Amino acid sequence: MAVGCGGPTAQVSGHARFDDGSPIKGAVRSIIFVPTDDTTAEVRQSASGSIADDGSFTLVRRKAGDGVYKGKYAVTFMILKDPKAGGLLVPEKYTFRDDTPFTVEVTGDRDDLLFELEKP
Repeated sequence: MAVGCGGPTAQVSGHARFDDGSPIKGAVRSIIFVPTDDTTAEVRQSASGSIADDGSFTLVRRKAGDGVYKGKYAVTFMILKDPKAGGLLVPEKYTFRDDTPFTVEVTGDRDDLLFELEKP
């Protein structure tokens, strides 16, 4: 089914930045939607995307354009100084499904999401 015809997935994009308006820096910048325990998603599958230099992101499950299953998600982030050595650049609470302050109910296409993270 096509997304416009009420299919099970939606196209989701937006922006992420620090709460003072500054861009998120780091060698690894990812946003991950993790299904919540009470999600209504037909398939409990995470979706993720890279956060660009301007803060923009587009979520995918496996490849560009495949979208996110409609349902409720905890929004987590993996922002690292170095891809091999690590070095978390955001507070740890943003990295765990049960600790993150962000949740989203995906009911259709969205391109207006904005997440503002505290600096560590």
